[in-house]
Formats: sequence, structure tokens, C-alpha cells
Amino acid sequence: MALEGIRGLAAIVVVLHHFAFAFFPFLILGSGAVQHMRFEDNIHGTPLALLFSGSLAVAIFFVLSGFVLTIGFFQTKNESIIKKLAAKRYLRLMLPALAITIGCCILMKLGFPQYVAKAANITGSSWLLGQGWNFTPHFLDALYSGTVGIFLEGKSGYDNVLWTMATEFIGSFIVFAFALLFGRSKYRWISYLMAMIITFNTWYLPFIFGMALADLYASGRLETFKKKRWIVTALVGAIFFGTYTWSAPASIYIIINTRFFTGITINYLVLYLTIGATLLIFSVLVSKRLTSWLEKPKVSALGKYTFSLYLVHLPVLYTTGVLTFLVLYPRLGYNMTVLFTFLVNIPITVLVTVLFERYIDAPAVKFSDIVARFFENGEPIGARLYALRIIINIRKRLRILIRK
Repeated sequence: MALEGIRGLAAIVVVLHHFAFAFFPFLILGSGAVQHMRFEDNIHGTPLALLFSGSLAVAIFFVLSGFVLTIGFFQTKNESIIKKLAAKRYLRLMLPALAITIGCCILMKLGFPQYVAKAANITGSSWLLGQGWNFTPHFLDALYSGTVGIFLEGKSGYDNVLWTMATEFIGSFIVFAFALLFGRSKYRWISYLMAMIITFNTWYLPFIFGMALADLYASGRLETFKKKRWIVTALVGAIFFGTYTWSAPASIYIIINTRFFTGITINYLVLYLTIGATLLIFSVLVSKRLTSWLEKPKVSALGKYTFSLYLVHLPVLYTTGVLTFLVLYPRLGYNMTVLFTFLVNIPITVLVTVLFERYIDAPAVKFSDIVARFFENGEPIGARLYALRIIINIRKRLRILIRK
């Protein structure tokens, strides 16, 4: 439950990240980007950027995936848990992704890209101009992108947050394989170290950290770190590494921006964000106070809507977001317009998220569970029952219509 709360909060950070990227690009990019407020340069490159550190949020998603996908196995040593999760993984990710891709294709056909471009010219956001629906949409292309392209190419012009689907899918099967092959071995920590070396400089590294954290948690080894000094140190480290940036050379990160190795290319962004995300999740696992707060119903409930919010927030930004901005900008000025745009689109984003979760994401979870049971049992009982229920519901509705 606590981890669900973290997942939900991370999704909100992604939303804030893209909103800042669209309207206050200096907060994200730093020097060279358009600055609209005086204090933007005082926030960029400092721990204050934690609230819109979208890259940290992505690292949190990946570490959580490594943890959540393997914790059941480490607690029970039951291989069927891994096999069931593996059987449902593609459909679990693909069905909601396909739905939002088709939805974005329709919105693009309706002419919204022109408004995104107009807004980008005013805000000076190179990200909004470069990522905001700047191509001609085609239905067959959207169909391919939502079912295959996002997993093979690791990108999507329709909803660019879908770049994470390839990493999420492949990373999931990496930890599945390592758990099945080495999860029972007393030398498994050597395999984890090897996996970290193999995945170094890639976004698969957080999955390995998450899996190792799950093993530590299941074995009870984290109990020794429940003292306050460990928790505080982990939180400080999470904030410091989690807001790392290379684009502010004069910031506090100048210490770790130093290149310690010559002749070796190291992706310090992936490395430091992975460390930050792991420390954050570690601190929650060992802190009763953080756990109890994150387990509060209003916080933990966010986890249910994480994937939906993650998928729908950009289409909302590219439609009602930019339209609100364009309508209000000539009347209110820049900063007031951005404030009202943000306030107006909060309820719209919440509404679309709830509807998407109810009618797209939740059914996708149920259907992927049915498919997983089919592969697990070897009998299509679940699928037959699911189809039978649909037929029964259709017959009932037809009878009601005939009577009327």
C-alpha cells in the first residue's frame, strides 16, 4: 500500500514536470532556455526541483517495477507467481497504451497540433514544439505504434511518455529471468552484481536495484536499518541524487559532475537517479512513519490511477491545456495565464484519469489476468466465462430494448 502511494505521487511529479517543460522550460533545461520568472534560475539545479523531477519519477517507476514484480517470488519462492506476471505483462501494458495512442490520433486528426505549435511559439518551449504532435497522424500507424512500435522502438509521437514501455517490458523480463534462474541460489548476489554491470548505463539498472531491494526486504535484512539515522541519511541522499542535473555547472552538483573516469562513457544521469530512487524506496520500507503516511487511504488510492494519469496527462495538456492558455494569454499576461491554465486543467485531468482507469485500464487488468490464468491452467475456462458474461449482458440489453 505504501509503495502504491509512492507510485501515485511519482505520477503527479511527471505531470508537473511536463507542465513546467511546456510553460517554464528554464526550470527543466536551465541555461539557454527561455526564462519567464526571476527565481527560475534559483530553483533549477537545486533540490527544490524535486517537485517536478520527471526523470526521478521515471527511475522510481522502474525501481518499483523491479521490486513489485519479484517480491512475491522472494517471499514464497513460488515460480508460478513469476510465470503468471510474465504471461500478462504484454497485454497489461499494451491495451491501455493502444487505447491512448488511438485517442491521440483522433485528437490530432481534429486539428489540435496547430494549437500546440502556437502555444510553443509563445512559451519558447523547444520540448513542446518538438514533442507536441508535430507530424501527420495515420490510423494504421497509430495501431502499429500502440501494439508493436512502442515496444520495439521505445518511442511514440502520439503520446511521448510511452517511450518507457519498451524499457518497462524488457526490464520486467530481465528481472523475471534472473529471479527464476538465480532466485533460489545462495550465490544470487553475485548474479545481481553481474546484472548491474551488464545493465550499467541503461534504464534497466533500476530494475536490478529494485529486485535486489525486494530480496533484502523479503529476507528481513532491512530490519537492521530501521534506526532514524539510516532513514534520514537515505532521504537526504534520495533528494540530492534524485534532483541531479548536468545543466547547472555552478550548482551544488558540481561535486558529482566531476568525471572520475577517463576513457569510459558513464551515463551519470541514469546512475544518480537510480541511486536516488532506490534510496527513497529504501527509506519508505524501513520507516514506520513514512509507511503509515503513505498508507493513508487518500494517498495510497493514488496508486490505482497511476498508469492512467501517466498516459492521459499529455493529451489533456495538448488540448484543453494549450487552448486555455491561448484564450487567456492576450487578456491576463503570461504568468497569470499559466496559473489559470494549471488550475483549470486540474479537474479536467482528474476526470479524464478516472474515466480512463474505469473504462480502459481496469478492464485491461482483468483481461490480462484472464489470459494469465489461461496460460497457467492450460484451459481456456476464464476466457470462456468472460465471453459468456459479455454475451449474457448483450442479450439482457437487447431484451430490454425490445420490451421498450
